[in-house]
Amino acid sequence: MLTEAAAGARLECPFQMSLQTTEQSFGVIPVYRKDGQTYFLLVQHNSGHWSFPKGHAEPGESEMEAARRELREETGIGDVTLYPEPTFEEHYTKAAWHNPRQTVAKTVRYFLGIVRDPRVRLQAAELRDYRWATYDEARAIITYDATRRLLEEAARALPPQA
Repeated sequence: MLTEAAAGARLECPFQMSLQTTEQSFGVIPVYRKDGQTYFLLVQHNSGHWSFPKGHAEPGESEMEAARRELREETGIGDVTLYPEPTFEEHYTKAAWHNPRQTVAKTVRYFLGIVRDPRVRLQAAELRDYRWATYDEARAIITYDATRRLLEEAARALPPQA
């Protein structure tokens, strides 16, 4: 039989642990070259941070197919040459959308993509803004250090301009 105090009390388990799952996404580091200048496409996610286009693979998609589709869906860019190597990865942990006590260990693998037409049509459901930026501008705009490191690695790996 519960006492009045016990009936109103909320029981919590002192051994409750945070759960962690893993997640993988794929993206593109889009590059546009014109008149000897190199520009990187950055997108601002609705959460506010600036990075590169990325998203989850659909069943049956390869990593590169997922990256290409996400670029097209998020930016409208379809005319792009993706390079299978090198790839660039970032790893981070974030709170799960559906459960703040659960964390997600996320890995995002990016492919370098040379874009021929720089026109962008943003996917408003996920993105709030975009910018084609020079390397120095991109370094200043990017929100997270890990993404800045991706930019540095991608810039070093760019094929020579024709």
